[in-house]
Amino acid sequence: MSKAKERALVILGAGASIEYGIPATIKFTDIIETAVMSDPWVQSQQGDVAYKTIKRRLKRYLYNPGIVHFEQIYHCAHELIYLQRPNAGAVDEFRPILVPFLKDTSKTTSAALRALVGKLTEVIYDEVATRSAAPQRSVDPFGAFLTGLEATGIPRLYTTNYDDFALQAGPTLYTGYDRKGATETVFDVHGFWDHWCDPSLFFLHGSVHMSYSHRPATGPFADLVWFDDPLEARKSANFTGSSLRRMDGSEVLRTPIVTGLDKLSRLQQRPLPYFYAALTRDVMEADVIYVVGAGLGDLHLNTLLAEARSRAQPAPLLFVDWWDGGFDPHADPDRKSIEMFHALRIHIGGGGVPPPTKVGDWLVSSDKTAAIWGAGFHRFLQETSQHDAVRKTLKPRGP
Repeated sequence: MSKAKERALVILGAGASIEYGIPATIKFTDIIETAVMSDPWVQSQQGDVAYKTIKRRLKRYLYNPGIVHFEQIYHCAHELIYLQRPNAGAVDEFRPILVPFLKDTSKTTSAALRALVGKLTEVIYDEVATRSAAPQRSVDPFGAFLTGLEATGIPRLYTTNYDDFALQAGPTLYTGYDRKGATETVFDVHGFWDHWCDPSLFFLHGSVHMSYSHRPATGPFADLVWFDDPLEARKSANFTGSSLRRMDGSEVLRTPIVTGLDKLSRLQQRPLPYFYAALTRDVMEADVIYVVGAGLGDLHLNTLLAEARSRAQPAPLLFVDWWDGGFDPHADPDRKSIEMFHALRIHIGGGGVPPPTKVGDWLVSSDKTAAIWGAGFHRFLQETSQHDAVRKTLKPRGP
């Protein structure tokens, strides 16, 4: 089938928002810890004690204790909730199957852990919404980049971030919601696939604009709806109803933003499965792929990218991030660079790999299917001529 326009897939990770003011993970952890320790209600539930217990245990256990961060703490708190023994009358479908084999020695209570998880969610909303309202850099260069993509193709953006900087840069992007000034809008379940050829932006892990309805009786139970005002979304961010079931008998707390280390279990809420279905198709049909600021810790996303990059003639991949001094192909490999090499097949660096060529500040792989920009997202947006030059160097996607 012939295509009139190039499809440009853009995947935005946490690093794409840092220059606009969203704290890096460790800084965000400090902010969350301060909020947890100073909240009287969390203290009354002993959520602060649960936080300190989890952090202390992780610092003892992890090889690098200096990197204990909020996603690890959230994950532990959530999983510990479901190590609590079920009620005596619980049917087998609601009896976590591993409970008789494990012993929780943390001495935390369900109330403390739930208070902690709820507080983490609230702080993420508050911090991200506040910083989204006052970007530290102009989003105009971001908007110009999207305009350029749209002039020649169809930009399809997928973000793991909760902020709305991408939406500020491209306010007309289709999000799966009909945003026309209503207080809250439901997901466009019937029209979603009709927008396959429209410039779009989808929030893979939720957004500060997404939460639970203030009028739950008017729509499907526990679907995520859209609020133009994040303050309205914040009001219903902590769901008080039933949890999502898991196949092992445990459950997943419903939260409108997806955090922690086991994200797959939390992606059952509409519209998130639709976004992933679209991404699965987009990643295979893309003519060019941009991966911006991704830490590559979300293995489910790496799997999709690996499928696209395993083609005989893959779409060119441009990896945009920041390294102090730029990306060094001779540096000792770390977790991220290993994922770049093996999952994304960016064959720059590593034993037996031909050296990359330089195109301006870009490093281009010897097979000319991938390139790395190591000077940060904002500078990438400013250096449009370098972007054009590297695109001409890379091989186009094959049939």
